[in-house]
Amino acid sequence: MLFAFLLPPAVTGQDLTGIWKGYFVTTDFNQYKVEFQINQTGSSITGVSYSYLTTVFYGKATMSGAWKKESQSLQIQELKTIEVKATEGSVSCLMNYQLGYSKSGREEYLEGSFTSKHEYSAEGLKKGDDCGGGQVYLRRVSSSDFYAEPFIQKTAAKKVIVNQSPPARKTPIQVTASTEDKANQESGLSSTPIHDKAVAEDNSKNVQQEPLVVPAVSNNRFNDLIQVITVKNPHIQVILFDNGEIDGDTVTVYLNNKLVLSKKRLSTIPLTLSLDMEHHNGIQELTIVAENLGEIPPNTALMIVETGSQQFRIMLASSEQKNAVVRFRYEK
Repeated sequence: MLFAFLLPPAVTGQDLTGIWKGYFVTTDFNQYKVEFQINQTGSSITGVSYSYLTTVFYGKATMSGAWKKESQSLQIQELKTIEVKATEGSVSCLMNYQLGYSKSGREEYLEGSFTSKHEYSAEGLKKGDDCGGGQVYLRRVSSSDFYAEPFIQKTAAKKVIVNQSPPARKTPIQVTASTEDKANQESGLSSTPIHDKAVAEDNSKNVQQEPLVVPAVSNNRFNDLIQVITVKNPHIQVILFDNGEIDGDTVTVYLNNKLVLSKKRLSTIPLTLSLDMEHHNGIQELTIVAENLGEIPPNTALMIVETGSQQFRIMLASSEQKNAVVRFRYEK
């Protein structure tokens, strides 16, 4: 078991005081849970961090840091371990973080990288170990897996975070000439002009065709094109984790409208897919469909894409109103 002790952030004009939970992923793709309890005063950050696999075995550290408004970045440093409950053979270490703040709807995130270092006792003796480095992903939540610090208890009554799924769309989108291409791209449709549709349908009556099989991914949800990734290597590995707290999110995944993963639960155990770009005209598309919203809506996932020397990390969110789509383009 690996213990990493983490530090939180602050945003001038954006109060980060509260509880943030998620996980960090090491360079060899080991994943561990993380919780920050942050107290922000101006641009200064103090608080505590927990790193753990379960709430039975964990490490707790004090931390401090600063928010840099100009670069929208947080520099965080764990100061001292104050509580460790570990199995035999486990090691602890202190973490340094470079984090960025972002917001999507009502969801707030802290994401970035970490490095680690040894801790030293008052006598100057080395404690614990160097735990390497990796990536960190946190989301603001309303409750702790551990004891809520006094500064958290003081703010709990006046600041409650409510995670909600997006409201259902009441009226269909009115497509205009200026938005038509974008809407077609996001929904996965061709760029055939709408006014040509009736002509195309009329001509199709004279041609005998196989019955059209509508793939299950056509679930009357909006297809949200999250990102287009251009790769230089035709061999791609896609890895999916739950993003933030493991709350029972379940997804179905389609590759080019064909089912590849059915009702798989997102967790700390990766779901993996391999894509070959050479035999699909250099373009492939993954669609992630939410089968549920978990305990904390919406359904969120972290997608890690590895291809040759390139690596991409993408935050995905899907719901009962929309699917998350990632498109891959191969350039030789």
